[in-house]
Amino acid sequence: MSPSSQFNRRSFLAGSLAVVPAATLLTSPSLGFANHFAANEKINIGMIGVGKMAYGSHLPHLIKMPEVKVVAVCDVDKTRREAAQKRVNDTYGNTDCDLYNDYQEILAREDIDAVVIATPDHWHSLVVIHAAQAGKDIYCEKPLTNNLMEAKLVMDIVKKTGVIFQTGSQQRASDNFRHACELVRNGHIGDIKQVTVGVGGPSKSDNLPDEEMEPGLDWERWLGPAPMRKYSSILSPRGVHNHFPAW
Repeated sequence: MSPSSQFNRRSFLAGSLAVVPAATLLTSPSLGFANHFAANEKINIGMIGVGKMAYGSHLPHLIKMPEVKVVAVCDVDKTRREAAQKRVNDTYGNTDCDLYNDYQEILAREDIDAVVIATPDHWHSLVVIHAAQAGKDIYCEKPLTNNLMEAKLVMDIVKKTGVIFQTGSQQRASDNFRHACELVRNGHIGDIKQVTVGVGGPSKSDNLPDEEMEPGLDWERWLGPAPMRKYSSILSPRGVHNHFPAW
């Protein structure tokens, strides 16, 4: 790859890929550009976690963008990773998309430029750290970390490695929220006397029933850095709080 090609690819990542999940996504075709990107000019993307958010939002946008190519998908749920692989291959009209159960195999691939991380929340910080150490540019879903210690570790490794990093906080990037911030900062609504913030209720104790394991799910890998516990469908990728869109 020529230096100019690498510059163009990283420039695109810094500017365009960061806003992929936004509801008002504008791809190059919508801006009037032709689909003229050569194979070695495309940004190769690996998807780490292809559940509801990735499968229903990120992936449909990415596979329509001529500037990028999704080359690999990873998920601990066999059903989900195979569904994501099929969606990619059907769109591209080939069988090039690889699938993995272990995200480290994606990070080990030198041909992958960037990763989209949409795992369960308790995996975010660890995958980001490993991806940065592997030199991959990163988009990671919210919440980025579970605590301030993890946040500091993520900040430090991103700064140290110099990778391009974006976290998916649409309420910081979407037009309507940005407009509201501009109104406040420019004094259009007067002096702010009080700000009320809602962050949801406290965590609940684990009183979920133990159940029989579903086929095709690597439960131990799904738990990862979380405390070990027996399988529960409510916690799992196929649970009631993670309803997967119909295929």
